[in-house]
Amino acid sequence: MVSFESALVLGVIGLYLYDSIMLLKINELIIVNSAGKWSYKFPIFGYQLLRKYPLITNVFTPSYVVFKTFWPGGGDCASPKKIESFIKLLWPVQMLVTVLLCLFFVFLPIVSFVYGSGVILLGVFLLIYVVIVGVLTFVFFLRKKLHLTNYKFISIAFESLVCPPLSMNIVKKITLQHPNIGDPYLFSKNTFDSDTLDHFVVSLASAVDRNLKFLERGSSHYLYLDEYLHQIKKD
Repeated sequence: MVSFESALVLGVIGLYLYDSIMLLKINELIIVNSAGKWSYKFPIFGYQLLRKYPLITNVFTPSYVVFKTFWPGGGDCASPKKIESFIKLLWPVQMLVTVLLCLFFVFLPIVSFVYGSGVILLGVFLLIYVVIVGVLTFVFFLRKKLHLTNYKFISIAFESLVCPPLSMNIVKKITLQHPNIGDPYLFSKNTFDSDTLDHFVVSLASAVDRNLKFLERGSSHYLYLDEYLHQIKKD
């Protein structure tokens, strides 16, 4: 029979992993920023769930900034300076999320297995809630600058307080509300380093080519994506 301590730790891990899964359309991807360095992730195209493709985001690094976008992206490309200013607003949240990660995956298991379900474990839970409330307070006062509606903030706050392991993904939940950063190819040319950009172009071209296989040759959407694909390869 599984002990309470083991069930607690496994429950935290399970809830966190479940909350880290995203379902993306075939033409969606995420752009990731870590300490000023940009990268990208495409969904796992070999599997489908509810007609979408799964992607597990930054399990070990929930403090990374994650933007969701799609190709071909409409409208103007987001200004790198505005994106940088937005990211700078998040650094206190990123620091506190790192603290939460340590509390849940280092202190909580150690206290659970060494001391059991006692006063010390309650102290860890109390500290977790103190950190969560601190994060939510900071986010509340900056919610407009972070592009959060009152409804979305209440949603994030509710699930973080009712199910604390979900609070570790609060950075992602905030940044996914950011207005679309524009076409990922145009955005990458302004922000990615040369090596990352080269790999991204190959991956993006492969994704577009995969989508073309599902479209009727000669249709308006097929021709639009085919032109987009040629533009990527030409540049």
